[in-house]
Amino acid sequence: MRFYVSQLVETEKILPILKKYDVGLEVVHFANPYVLDNRYEMMEIYKKELGDLYNNIDLIIHGPYADLSPGSRDNEIRRISKFRMEQAFEVANNLGASKIVYHNGYIPKSYSYIEWNENVYNYWTDFLKGKDNMNILIENVLEEDYVLMDELMKRMDNTNFSTCIDIGHINAYSKEDIEKWIDVLLPKLSHIHLHNNYKDKDSHSGINKGNINIIEILHKLKNMKNDLTISLEIVDINDLKESLDMLVEEGFIKLK
Repeated sequence: MRFYVSQLVETEKILPILKKYDVGLEVVHFANPYVLDNRYEMMEIYKKELGDLYNNIDLIIHGPYADLSPGSRDNEIRRISKFRMEQAFEVANNLGASKIVYHNGYIPKSYSYIEWNENVYNYWTDFLKGKDNMNILIENVLEEDYVLMDELMKRMDNTNFSTCIDIGHINAYSKEDIEKWIDVLLPKLSHIHLHNNYKDKDSHSGINKGNINIIEILHKLKNMKNDLTISLEIVDINDLKESLDMLVEEGFIKLK
């Protein structure tokens, strides 16, 4: 298992963490459409911000998601969704990332499962053409169950197309428990987003601040699939540091 931290704060605040803990970095900066429109300039700025760590740290890119819908019945919405995702894929290639994460984008009760399944299958079949050099991950957000993602993965059957399970999103939004999601999607599970909450809202809290037994889940995952990558997607920088220290104590992460 390889751990990462999601960068939800300024680069200058994340650098001390990257220098202290043996972790990779999931870059969220390029999910912003303004940043994508200015991506060439922004990539150079970002490389300079990382300094000596650039080319010496494992990177994952979080792709854009706001207002995007790969399963839309509207051709223009699918077109702009692909346009933004292509921009982010270009960034991921340029920065040397190993994986890129995109949201599934399903809003419960907005589409029948039949229509959504057909639309996203066609969308991702087209999007994946010529993209064999990077792992593309689909993340759950508002989904009430795992059915759509499971059916998509089975139908696509592409070696570089897999799932990112967001533990906190499941706890906040899903009718199915986390263990069931993991069991069903395990064959196509590649990445985890890790954060906690009390099932009342998607708070992206530290791993000890919620009703999910994160440590227990991690031990199970280690025994089930030890080649996973896992990003701590925690908003508060102090909660992030506390969570990292807990994972060091449990033997999941090493200090540099």
